[in-house]
Amino acid sequence: MRLAGGTREIFDAESLLEEYIGPRRRGLRYAYPFYDGLVTNGDPSRLCTGDLLAPTLLGSPVELDRMKTLTSLMPLLQRGLDALPEHATIMGAGPDLLKDIAALYDPLDDPSVEDRDVKGSLLAKVLHRKRPALIPLFDSRVRDFYRSDEAVPPAPRGERTFREYMELLVPLICEDLRQNAEEFARLATLAPEDGPTLTPLRVLDIIVWMSSAI
Repeated sequence: MRLAGGTREIFDAESLLEEYIGPRRRGLRYAYPFYDGLVTNGDPSRLCTGDLLAPTLLGSPVELDRMKTLTSLMPLLQRGLDALPEHATIMGAGPDLLKDIAALYDPLDDPSVEDRDVKGSLLAKVLHRKRPALIPLFDSRVRDFYRSDEAVPPAPRGERTFREYMELLVPLICEDLRQNAEEFARLATLAPEDGPTLTPLRVLDIIVWMSSAI
C-alpha cells in the first residue's frame, strides 16, 4: 500500500502489525494490548486523571510536572472532546469534523494557558483512547513519515501553530485510510480474540510506527 499522499510505500503491512501485537523476539514488548486495553473510568465521553497516565504505555513518561500541566489542561481537552461525536470515524468525517480534530490542539497555542510544557504527541496519546476510530495518534515517527513537500511540508519552528499543522496532517491520514479501506479493515481483524479491538486508524499508526523503526 502507498501512504502519506503516495509518497511512502509499505511492502508488508501485515507482518509489521503482527510483530507489534505479538512480538516474536523474547523479551520484546510493544504497547498493545496494554495501552489499548487500559481501563480507567470506562467512559468514552469523559476524561479522568487516569487517562492522563496512558501515554506512559506508549513511551511518553508522565512525570509530576507533566501530570500537573495535563491536569490543568483537562477542562480545555474535555471541551474539545465534547465537540466530537462518540461513534464517528475519521474515514467518515467531513471537512468540519476533521477541523474539529485539529482543534483539539488549541490548548498548545492558547497564550492564556500558563503551563504548556507538553507536546502534541502527549495530547494525542491521552485523547486517542476516547475516540480510537477518530483521533489519530501522533509522535515524531508519524511526523517524519508524513513530512515532505508533497504531504506535510516542513516549516520553520514557530511559523505554524499546532492546529495549523494538524489541519494538514489529519486530512492526509483520513485519505490514506479511505484509499486503503479494505486492507485496513482486514488488518484490524487480526487483533487477538482475547485482546482489545483495533480500529483501522490504530492499525495505520502501528504500521507507520513500525515501518519507521526499520
